[in-house]
Amino acid sequence: MTPLLPSPKHYLHNLITMTSSDSKRLWRRAIKQHFKCQCVYCGETYEEQELTLDHVIPLSRGGETLTKNIVCACRKCNQDKGSRNWLEWMRKVFGIQPFRELIIHQHIN
Repeated sequence: MTPLLPSPKHYLHNLITMTSSDSKRLWRRAIKQHFKCQCVYCGETYEEQELTLDHVIPLSRGGETLTKNIVCACRKCNQDKGSRNWLEWMRKVFGIQPFRELIIHQHIN
């Protein structure tokens, strides 16, 4: 997996030289690349521009917009999950998926 934070020096340089929109775009891209452009829920691989970012713990349930709470998801999974608990929703839709669940648990903890 691609590290999300290559080095503090790298990010300090980016914060100084990039605009906020550039930083946000690169942050979003880094998350998608970190997960190898795979939806964390269904496991399918997509083109980078086809993926969305999902709050594992939805904002409406107290989640925050932090890297550890953001994963990439295909549009279908993201819309279907909505503001539900990710694990309950995922098991209802896909059954128990130990590997996919481990990927999410490792990312959010």
